[in-house]
Amino acid sequence: MSGRHTRRRPGAPLGRIVAEHRAPLVAIAVVTLLAALLAGSVLSVLGALATAGTRADLDRATATDRDLQATFAVVAGDAEPPATAQTVFDGLGDDLDAVHRSMPGALRTATGRAGWYAATGYLGLDALPSKVPASVSVATDPAFADVVRFTEGRAPRPARDSATVEVAVSPAVAAAVGWRVGQVRTVAGELSLELVGVYRPLDRHDPTWGHVPTTLRPATAGTGDGGTTVSATAFAAAGSFGHVADDGRTTQGHAWFPVRTDTVTASGRPGLVDAVGRFLATRQPLPSTAAGSVAFSTGLPGLLDASVARDATVGTLAAALGSGPAGALVALGALLARLVLDRAEAGLRLLGARGASDRVVRSVAAGLVAVAAVPGAAAGGVLAVLVQLTPLGGSVPAPLQAMVAALLAAVVPCAAAAVLARTVQVGARRRAVRPVVEAAVLVATVAAVVVTTRSGVTTSAPGGSVDPLAAVLPLLLAGSGVVVVLRLLPVVLGRLVAVARRRRGVAMLVGVVTAARSAVAQAVPLVVAVIGIAVALFATVVGSTLEDGVAQAARRSVAADVAVSSVALDPDQVARVARVPGVAAAVGVSTTDEVSFDTPDGAVQAVVLVADADRLAAVQRDVPGALPAPAALRTTRGERVPLVASRSLAEATGRDSSVLGTDTRVVATAPDAVPFTLAKRWVLVDTRTAEALTETGSVDRVLVRTADGASPDRVAAAVRRLVPSGDVDTAVGVARSIDADPRVPGTRAVAVSAAVLGGALGLGTLVVAGVTAGSSRRARTRLLGVFGTTPGDARAVVVAETLPLLVAALVTGTAVAVGVVATTLPSADLRSFTGAVVRPVVSVDPGLLAGVAGGLLVALTGVLVLTVRAGAPAHHRPTRRNR
Repeated sequence: MSGRHTRRRPGAPLGRIVAEHRAPLVAIAVVTLLAALLAGSVLSVLGALATAGTRADLDRATATDRDLQATFAVVAGDAEPPATAQTVFDGLGDDLDAVHRSMPGALRTATGRAGWYAATGYLGLDALPSKVPASVSVATDPAFADVVRFTEGRAPRPARDSATVEVAVSPAVAAAVGWRVGQVRTVAGELSLELVGVYRPLDRHDPTWGHVPTTLRPATAGTGDGGTTVSATAFAAAGSFGHVADDGRTTQGHAWFPVRTDTVTASGRPGLVDAVGRFLATRQPLPSTAAGSVAFSTGLPGLLDASVARDATVGTLAAALGSGPAGALVALGALLARLVLDRAEAGLRLLGARGASDRVVRSVAAGLVAVAAVPGAAAGGVLAVLVQLTPLGGSVPAPLQAMVAALLAAVVPCAAAAVLARTVQVGARRRAVRPVVEAAVLVATVAAVVVTTRSGVTTSAPGGSVDPLAAVLPLLLAGSGVVVVLRLLPVVLGRLVAVARRRRGVAMLVGVVTAARSAVAQAVPLVVAVIGIAVALFATVVGSTLEDGVAQAARRSVAADVAVSSVALDPDQVARVARVPGVAAAVGVSTTDEVSFDTPDGAVQAVVLVADADRLAAVQRDVPGALPAPAALRTTRGERVPLVASRSLAEATGRDSSVLGTDTRVVATAPDAVPFTLAKRWVLVDTRTAEALTETGSVDRVLVRTADGASPDRVAAAVRRLVPSGDVDTAVGVARSIDADPRVPGTRAVAVSAAVLGGALGLGTLVVAGVTAGSSRRARTRLLGVFGTTPGDARAVVVAETLPLLVAALVTGTAVAVGVVATTLPSADLRSFTGAVVRPVVSVDPGLLAGVAGGLLVALTGVLVLTVRAGAPAHHRPTRRNR
């Protein structure tokens, strides 16, 4: 018998231990599966989100900003025979195809075949008695017939001579210049144009129309005498170019390579930017044209850089939100590993007593946990690959990434078991590492907070990298909070013990004494619970801040609920807009030419904004970035004209200056950036005093405040009918445009997921801690039953023991959330995300926060109920052995 015992391998008890402890091992398998799934898929999901966001950025940009384009002379300035000019124009297609083939591979893949057209300058159109002065550019585009349908008349035919050329225009152009189908009109007094057709675009959003201006809608400009003039484009047949360019008429060619946004990916942005730089560095040959070669230009690199900055913002927020659940998973894995070791302590001590070395004991402990961790991690890795294959993960498998994630997910609990196994060996001495760990956590937290508050959180790092402080800071604050609580909790509980001893009953005394003695042992559950609660609250504030930031940025850009911009709006139109149903107030704003302010240091130029100060204040009430309209601005008494100045202008001129001999005084200042002008130096003058500084002329923008309950979209539709030539924007429309960026709902989803996962892990850890302690508590309950305690007393003991931990978790989690919000969000530059000119302020939605807080309280109450049920059965009867 003894011989068989000596030949037994040290790891022989492993199978028995596994069989006896299925529940914690199943929990380890679930945790490792979740960790492998999240770690293996999160990068793919964020990459897919970045790709979708990049494509949305490019789609939202104008074609002239996005595409590669060039303008060049098609024929020489001297008159060319029509046939020769036509041959040059027809050869452009082959030249541009050759340029496309010579592009670097990444750029060639990302761009389509070239589009091109040639057009004259704007030539004066013969005047009609009842129409405003107009000028027309005659354009020839080989692809014109493919992108339009004719609603009246027919397509232009190639001209037979240079006397008359057939053209087609859009309905808006025909109405603006008063041109009927069949009517012949003359431009520049020499070229006759016959209107043979009116067209509508097959797709109004086709990028082609962005490269050919004044086609679908004419341009309107003001004149010096307060009138307006119209500029428009008419299309001739591609075969008419030679006759259009005849007689030395100047024609310019415009070519572009459209960016195929559906081919651009986030990972391919660096290579695409490099390819664009190499392409733009040299002139491209166009041998058939008079120019011979041409230099292309594009705003694509800037758009991609801005997209990288937005992705860095998303990545930083995701890191700040996801680091908590990630840390909770690690801590929960270690807690479960320790639970398995505690249950298997007898077997592991037996191995040590029989002479097994430390390495063998640690290997057995790691193997015990690996029995559950390895299958769970493998399953999580497979699920991660499946997520990668879906559109959510970008439909691109990354098995190596999933394998690494699965390996790490399995190694962490196994390594924790191997390290913790040393503390359950016979004769093993525990090292005093707690003070060292606590000091390290506190020092690191202080350093991170100082750096963050002084330099801010980087949300637009070069290359889109994530600021590591944003990822580490929530964990450090949570760790520091737990360190402080674990030092204070025994002191507080000790005072409660002193109070309990003076009272009758065993419940409070036994419960609080047990809680005081086991406070340090509850460190891991407390850490995970604090992280979960803090992440849930922090994610709530992040979501409300982004929501409010988008809304405020939209209102700031529009400067009202509804705004209409046009040229030369008269006071009657402004009055009609103010009478639209649903409009509470409206004000016209005029932007005049620059005037010169005389100062002791010289003249300073500034743009003058003119508006009725009373109406402006009413319209812009509660609008972010509203222009100040103090009572002093409206006064007409005094020798100086009151005005509001931009800060840059006020610094240059001081409080008092003069314009054309008229003395002025700055009564208020405002930030330089306003939606009315791109100039940094500007002044706002009330309509009552504006004539002393400038000729007010006509209104070019009308701001509208909608009535309570009115639909801004319906008001905007009515305003469009009144001002068909104007551009009408609404704050809700701009907000919808910002929300159309996939990053916005994606970040909200990250915040919600982090809140749910963090809260679930934190509360789940408390449940695990309560259930695992249930056996010892039930034994204590049976023992107390010998002394006559009732089931109610037993439950009260468990409540008194558990409640301090739950209260500490809630209070500490709330404090950590406040700390993370206070140090992270004010320091984070989220302007690239919201599109605002100023940083969004931290915003808290009281209703949402109250809902989350209420949910946490209900969940903690549920944890307490489960813990009581596990530790104190409703009915207990002392056994004969207890008696």
